[in-house]
Order: sequence, then C-alpha cells, then structure tokens
Amino acid sequence: MAKENLNKKSFSAKVAIFWGLILSITIIFAVLFAMRIYDTRTFDSYEDIKSANLNLSYDITSEKGAYYVYMYHLKEDASGKLVDSNKTDIIKANEILPSVFNYFNYVRRNQRQMSEDDTFLKIYGYNVRSANDENLDKLGVKLSDLPLLVRVDTEIEVFKTVSSIQKELTSAMK
Repeated sequence: MAKENLNKKSFSAKVAIFWGLILSITIIFAVLFAMRIYDTRTFDSYEDIKSANLNLSYDITSEKGAYYVYMYHLKEDASGKLVDSNKTDIIKANEILPSVFNYFNYVRRNQRQMSEDDTFLKIYGYNVRSANDENLDKLGVKLSDLPLLVRVDTEIEVFKTVSSIQKELTSAMK
C-alpha cells in the first residue's frame, strides 16, 4: 500500500513537470508572436518615425556607414503632434511620403534577415526646425527645398525633386 502511494506521488510530479514545460513553451511562443506583430507595424506618419527612434537629432552625417536621411520641416502643435506649416511643402510631401514610408517599411522588414551580401541602406528622418539649421548650410539647400532625401556615403548626394526621390528609393528596394 505504501508503494502505491509512492507511485501516485511520482506520477503527480511527472504530470506537473510536463504541464510546466507545456506552459513555458506556450509563453515563449506568445512572446515571439507579439514581437513579430510589433515588428510588422508599418510606418504611416512622422510620429511612427519618431516613435521608432529613427530621427537624427543634430548632425545628419553622424551615423556610420552609408544611409539615407529624409529631411522635412514640421512643427509640433499644442498637443505635441507634428504638423506641416508650409502649404507648398504639403503638396510635395504628399507625393513623396508613400515612397519614403515604403522604404522605411522595407528596411524594417529586411533588417533582421540581412546577410553580409545585402547592401540596402538604412534610412533616418530629420526634422529641420529652422532656416538657420547647420545641416541646410552643409548641404547647400534652403528651407523651401524641403522635404528632400540625402544619401550619406563617402560623399553626400541630395535629391530634391519628387521624381528623383521616388526613383532613388525605388531602385534601392530592388
């Protein structure tokens, strides 16, 4: 009889270990799934760039390697939301933004699976706060030229027109 009680206790320990493993595996898969969903969120606004910490804060040439910088001019309203204050910028930005956000999404999707052979460039955002910004002087552009795309590599290349920006980003995704 004592032997039967001993077998029941060891059986209960085995069951507890089994269900503990099942629970652990389930939690791990749930966490991985949540991380995967978070990574697949798309860029749809300037706030998404800001919340992903992809805004450069001061010098657009401060990062290492080759990359793009999308420069734009927005101001924060009373609620902290970024709004465009220049009407001419809005027309140009509305034409460019789908290509720019597409490229941000492309980089996010492919960054984790990147191998040594992949040569796509990262992209950052940069909000030009005033016409006296150092980076505008460095690039030889005016506030009225914004939004624009800059390719930073061994040399700096500026893309000002809608068609040149769209062409550059589209070719970079191939």
